[in-house]
Amino acid sequence: MLHYVKEHLGCNIYATQETSLFFIRKIPAGEKTQRKYPDYTLLVFLLEGNIEINYGINQRLKLKAGNIFLLTKNCDINITAIENDARVLLCKFTSEIKMCSRYSLKQLEKYIPQNIGPNLFYLPFDHRIKAFVDLIEMALSEGLNCTHYHQLKRDELFIYLRAGYTKEELALFFYPVIGQDIDFKDFVLSNYKNMYDVKEFAEKANMSPSTFNRRFKEAFNDTALKWLLARKSEGILNDILKSELTFAEISEKYHFSSPAYFAAFCKKHYGKTAAELRKEGF
Repeated sequence: MLHYVKEHLGCNIYATQETSLFFIRKIPAGEKTQRKYPDYTLLVFLLEGNIEINYGINQRLKLKAGNIFLLTKNCDINITAIENDARVLLCKFTSEIKMCSRYSLKQLEKYIPQNIGPNLFYLPFDHRIKAFVDLIEMALSEGLNCTHYHQLKRDELFIYLRAGYTKEELALFFYPVIGQDIDFKDFVLSNYKNMYDVKEFAEKANMSPSTFNRRFKEAFNDTALKWLLARKSEGILNDILKSELTFAEISEKYHFSSPAYFAAFCKKHYGKTAAELRKEGF
């Protein structure tokens, strides 16, 4: 029971939608849920149920209650609860957060494997995390929603993560938000949807193409051209399957020079025409 509820609600530092760092969300069974906070990186704790995460081009990951995964900002995914409703605890954070007062996320960089793939990594709850999320869920449900409480609990959470997992596990988990140039990563993730070639992207970054490509390779362990093509393919496929845009509108949206070139792109990258993909639901 929370005493003096009205005092909490009337306090000028009571957390709002914008200032809250922790949220509980329900995912109805069988429904595809798209993320609601694309401008934030999120830690997602699966409290109840089983889910399937659809990300990238036909990339899927199934998780059960008791797992944690990371969603970088501007990452397009769909989450489906399998069989029964699912519940998740979301935690906003930035790459500047430290694991503790003496250990930053950037210090995990040397534990990242050389040939890391595009897979989404996850961690199981340990006993500390299980107790932590249970307490957070209870506090939020009772209305204990002070911004100081949110900030203190997030700091506490990262101490538990450092205490309960190896540096190799944490490096794989936090790989998308650590690296040699975090500001550059944020710039790319915030702007890539409006970029259609590497030269244009380099100009927006006020860099020469060679400098942009070098920093891109360092930050993402991939070439800018290959990475942008993969994101373009994901966006096109998403519009074919989930939007009501005509194929001509999709072709124009992604700057194809002609409908014929768009058709050839679909055949090459998906093995089917746009009409076949939309009809069959991929």
